[in-house]
Amino acid sequence: MLGQNPHRALAQLAQKYGPIMSLRLGQVPTIVVSSAQAAELFLKKHDAVFANRPMLLVWDHMVYGAKDVAFTPHEDYWRHVRKMCILHLLSAAKVAGFEGLRRAEIEGAMQRLAESAVARDAVDVGERVGELIEEITFKMLIGKGKVDKRY
Repeated sequence: MLGQNPHRALAQLAQKYGPIMSLRLGQVPTIVVSSAQAAELFLKKHDAVFANRPMLLVWDHMVYGAKDVAFTPHEDYWRHVRKMCILHLLSAAKVAGFEGLRRAEIEGAMQRLAESAVARDAVDVGERVGELIEEITFKMLIGKGKVDKRY
């Protein structure tokens, strides 16, 4: 139905049916909002009603029954976990406090890339960036890196 250019197909549907439409994309009921005024209405006045993501079986297996910050239902538990993350992990002081760690990890990653370049080894940059992010996250959250042998 949406074809190669879904944004254009949705724009045409919006011209015909209006700025707020309900569609079913596969098994997922989806609301399409295509005007600034309607988006403001959704985001400012009714955000809690539409904040939940669809509960799919895949989340049970991938993210521990949808109990992480991104996929848990938007209710009291989610608000508490989000508040704790912001307060203890993402406050300006905490982020600034980890600058040295981030700098050291980035410098180490750059050094390993330089060594690979000298050796003329092929490098999957996306994989290396993913490993860098993972390592920084592990060290910020639990104080040890993923590759740390002290587990």
